[in-house]
Amino acid sequence: MVQQPSAPNRIARRSVLSGLAAVSVVGATSLSTATTTQSAAPTVEPAGELPLNGLAEVVVDDDGTTVYCSLNDGFGVVDASDPSDPTVLYEERGLEHDGDGPMDHIRDVKVAGDRLAVVGPNTPTRGDTFSGFFLYDVSDPANPERVTFQPTEHGIHNCSFDGDRLYLTGSGLPDSPVVIYDVADDDPEEVGRWAVADEGGWSDVSRNYANCHDLYGDGDTLYVAYWDTGTWVLDVSDPANPEPRSQIGGHDSEYLASLGRAPSAEFFELPGNSHYVQPNDDASALFVGKEAWNRDETDIDGGPGGIELWDGDEDPDLQSVLAPPEPGPEQEGGWTSHNFGVRGDRLYTSWYGGGVRVYDVSDLAAPELLGEWRAPARSVFWSAKPLSDGFVAGSYIDPRNADEAERNGDGAKLFVFPDPDGSDATAAPTMERREFPDPPSDETTTTTQPDGSTTTTPSTTSPDETTATTEGGGNDGTDGSDGDGDDGSDGGGQPGFGPLAALVGGGLGLWRHVRRTDE
Repeated sequence: MVQQPSAPNRIARRSVLSGLAAVSVVGATSLSTATTTQSAAPTVEPAGELPLNGLAEVVVDDDGTTVYCSLNDGFGVVDASDPSDPTVLYEERGLEHDGDGPMDHIRDVKVAGDRLAVVGPNTPTRGDTFSGFFLYDVSDPANPERVTFQPTEHGIHNCSFDGDRLYLTGSGLPDSPVVIYDVADDDPEEVGRWAVADEGGWSDVSRNYANCHDLYGDGDTLYVAYWDTGTWVLDVSDPANPEPRSQIGGHDSEYLASLGRAPSAEFFELPGNSHYVQPNDDASALFVGKEAWNRDETDIDGGPGGIELWDGDEDPDLQSVLAPPEPGPEQEGGWTSHNFGVRGDRLYTSWYGGGVRVYDVSDLAAPELLGEWRAPARSVFWSAKPLSDGFVAGSYIDPRNADEAERNGDGAKLFVFPDPDGSDATAAPTMERREFPDPPSDETTTTTQPDGSTTTTPSTTSPDETTATTEGGGNDGTDGSDGDGDDGSDGGGQPGFGPLAALVGGGLGLWRHVRRTDE
């Protein structure tokens, strides 16, 4: 039996994302030219910087000093043993196989032991799109050797590499499943799939809301961030037959089904939007990032999203929610959570233009903010991961660049930071979590308009409930268009994966592609 979420508390404050100075769009992140701004928390200045065009995800090897980076058209390996002088050990771009390629939109890499997985593209595939994953032997990080390429019939938004198993998001496939490969002996074999739609009561939920966004494998347990359906904890001791243990912090299936097939504001707003998930080392705690944005057409405080701190036993309880950074005095808007990392009792987080923050989470109910750094005029952070001493963070956009350069990742940088000593720690800003809407009553109706928008009208609507209408078309950017894709999509495909989309509403690219593929 899958555990259904209990009704959480309502958000007590309003934090509205505002538009770019040059782009009018609901839910956008500000690109103010303000200088670096800080809260009362201690400042953690970067020790070193390294330009890496196309940089997005960063992960760290077991040695704690070697960093593997996705580079949009390839991957790179960085030696961060000297924080003041990070250096490129290896860089490979234009990845091809048997005359196919090159692969583009590479937004994720993962390392396990002496194997590296490079996956892509992060968008759903179309026709003859070159998609799949490369495996490299990185026993010598300065000289990676390609050992195989495995084609797939789907895009790969994110992956998790755990021992001999590689877990993939089945981006663009019906029901948006988890896809599991055995990669022992460098001979990939698909051994299983699992989707929320496989569970009773979920098959009627549109992929707009049931979208496998990210995952984290840990032995016989797989954690899956499945957008509005919540975070699912799976038993994968038999990878051919994954079994759900619990569903954490997601909407009720009847409510999501009542929204119909077309996208609504619920896609963008809290309390759903499970975006990234990771346990601590002994799985006694679980951290869930919510990438969310407020939408003006609703009456609720829908974003930006924070990070939920759960105890990690078999019956998880929410202990607190880390609030996103507040804007500085010369800035507008707020920033939502993106990818993070965990080491011991410390949580290393990225917040797009909100910078990076390090927390002490030894007490999940009373986390402390140890330090932060932000420079929104020149950095937009994708990910933060711990080193053996300190941490690294990838800024995938330099906001000073022109739009086309931003899409290509020109001006992206890897930053290396020291660990804050914790002597000036402050109580971490937290937020209450918004209550999940109740399932519809018999009198609830959901109407799909000719333009593809939906209106859900309960028999009784409280002031905080959503009567959402998402406008289609137009030229205000709310359709996810920035002119890069041949269908007007941003080419990023999902939240956090279209550089401009992340700045002008984040998940607009995902909304666009799941709407298209779901229909």
